[in-house]
Amino acid sequence: MIIQPARQQDLPEILALQKTAFAAEAQLVNDWNIPPLTQTLDELADDWRKGIMLKAVNEGGPIIGTVRGHMAPDGFYIGRLAVQPQWQGRGCGSALLEAMIARAEPNRLVLFTSTKSERNLRLYERFGFRPFKKSTTATGVPLVWLEKV
Repeated sequence: MIIQPARQQDLPEILALQKTAFAAEAQLVNDWNIPPLTQTLDELADDWRKGIMLKAVNEGGPIIGTVRGHMAPDGFYIGRLAVQPQWQGRGCGSALLEAMIARAEPNRLVLFTSTKSERNLRLYERFGFRPFKKSTTATGVPLVWLEKV
């Protein structure tokens, strides 16, 4: 597996991967209108332009995972870690998260996930992220925000 910066021409494939990977999350929280599923290609292109977007590929193969991050005044935000379902549990998410952390500004790292996403929470806690607040989306999905200082 190779982790590298996403290119603009990768965005349609990344959007399709994101929608496939986040379907399980939507089912878990019983909300099919979560942002990863409703994001448009134009919105994804804005994310690509404003920060860092990485992809995981097998040599010569399709994109199997992605993550993005951007700097904000209160920290570096990591989001939309997505791995093709058949590649989940095989180290792809960990490799992407590790690569993003290595590229982030060396200060406060922030991310969030559903409180129901036990697998995600275990991954983030293994990387030293700790919960610091909870919130709820407009549609009632409970979120936990984590940081690594």
